[in-house]
Amino acid sequence: MKRFSTKKVLGLIGVWPALLSTCAVLAVGLVAITGGGVVGTIGLLVALLLIVYRQRKALKRRPKGVGLVSRYQSARLLLLFGGGLNYLLAVDASPALMAIFLPGAILIVLEVPLRRTVSLAVPYAANFPNRVTSNKARFRYGWLYVVTLVEIAALALGPAAGLLFPSIAVALLVLQIVLFICASLDVVRRVKQRHHFQREVPQALEEVAPVFYLYWHAPAGSTFQVKMWLPYLERIGVPYAVVVRTIANFREVARLTDRPVILRRSISDLDDILVPSVRGVFYVNNAIRNMHMVFHRSLTHIQLLHGESDKAPSTNPVIRMYDFDFVAGQAAIDRFDKFGIPMPQEMFRIVGRPQVEDVEVAEAGKGGVASLEEPTVLYAPTWKGYQAEANYSSLDAGVQVVEALLRRGCTVVFRPHPYTNRSPEHAAARRAICEMLKVDALESGREHKYGRTAERDMSVTDCYNLSDAMIADVSSVVGDYLHSEKPFAMTSPRHDAEAFVESFPMARAAYVLVVGDGEARDLDALLDDMLGRDDHRETRLHFAEYYLGDIPRENYADRFLEVAREELGLDPHLVAEAYDPAPISVDDDPDLEEMDPESDD
Repeated sequence: MKRFSTKKVLGLIGVWPALLSTCAVLAVGLVAITGGGVVGTIGLLVALLLIVYRQRKALKRRPKGVGLVSRYQSARLLLLFGGGLNYLLAVDASPALMAIFLPGAILIVLEVPLRRTVSLAVPYAANFPNRVTSNKARFRYGWLYVVTLVEIAALALGPAAGLLFPSIAVALLVLQIVLFICASLDVVRRVKQRHHFQREVPQALEEVAPVFYLYWHAPAGSTFQVKMWLPYLERIGVPYAVVVRTIANFREVARLTDRPVILRRSISDLDDILVPSVRGVFYVNNAIRNMHMVFHRSLTHIQLLHGESDKAPSTNPVIRMYDFDFVAGQAAIDRFDKFGIPMPQEMFRIVGRPQVEDVEVAEAGKGGVASLEEPTVLYAPTWKGYQAEANYSSLDAGVQVVEALLRRGCTVVFRPHPYTNRSPEHAAARRAICEMLKVDALESGREHKYGRTAERDMSVTDCYNLSDAMIADVSSVVGDYLHSEKPFAMTSPRHDAEAFVESFPMARAAYVLVVGDGEARDLDALLDDMLGRDDHRETRLHFAEYYLGDIPRENYADRFLEVAREELGLDPHLVAEAYDPAPISVDDDPDLEEMDPESDD
């Protein structure tokens, strides 16, 4: 079962809004009891600081978008009233002065309909030639939220400001009104622009004339699934577009490509994109919403997946719903038989793993890794998975693994899975390993690669090529690393070595490291073998062909292009120059606030 953190549980039951509203009530009560003044001011400021604390990270990033608007509305209304009352009681001002605060309170109430209207102004398309598709706000609506916090602070401190306070209050109120009007007008503009484009979707796509779509739906932060395929889809040599189903996916993929990207949130939205030029659709995962597109049987549906491994998703029976399953080698086909999953053999196409075309082969005749005094070892653990049975990660013993490598004088490249931080325990292990490598680099002078350098600045292929050997879990990096012919170890998280090899045949080409209860067993002996005599070399060469296809290394990726063109019904001699592809963005640092504007932290 999926685990929920205490933070998520508290968020689901609304503890923080209730707690802050209670604090605001207590602050107002304190003002009423004490008759305003210093004590009331302190009470109001304490409650206000609690709100600021809760929003500290969002405020530090600047109030982007509409994410802050309407947060803790009840608490802010109470504090606004309490601040006005504090001023009136402390300085014995006229009650008529409260008229200044009433419009501010009304605007706080109106933040909710503003936020709901903004939800209609979602991004809808990008990169369509000759069409304006920008749906960005002209300014950051979140400043409206900041102004209300400043208003509350000014009210609380009003008695100290004396005669200057009414002028300050009026200035802040005017600013709040101007921001609200501007935000409202901008939202209306964005909604109208979106509706206008929606009516013209078929025409806009006909102008692009896409031959195929890349269809993608995944959790935010999963861009690696599409990024690995974009260069090769470009090389097919025909126009195409990307179809996504969520706002987060839209923002992420729009950073990666100059091809048209279109957001289709409902099933009915997909009907408008079935223009005459489209012949097929590529998929890179088994997301449940894929079936919404597969329903359109006039198109050719091709599953690519996002890696070659012995993980359970590689043999998901749902793959039967596609017309073709593009697999790297014969191993992917045999895997279904091994697990008793009947599949129509005619749907398989062996295309290799084009992503490994730049993986460098170990130099022959150099004595292998055993001849190196300080070999470089890549440690590439996978993530925890959504269910216990899908947890293949070795990160519980990751510190021990890296310590053993450092004792041997190895240079370490540490590249964990992009989803590692979804587990608090594994996030902590990741930080501990990075810190360990940082300290060792200062003491030994070895140039370890870790953190942003290994995870963002370097591609996974760069990590392969820099290393002389690898330790990894059950994941696609193992299959790709076979192409290098270098030695590698696979971790077995729940089995002994013999049972592990039976369940995961790729391990026959690996040195198996049994990991259990946070401990890597017989680790030093395994490293002696892997970094020493390396008895598995011939087995690796055999499995490289079995898993990655019997495809000549020269122009290795061309096999994928040839098969893709064939199944799309294109001229088999079509070359990429027939369509001039735009460069692909390499922005690998998505703005998490844009992906999840609702996040408090």
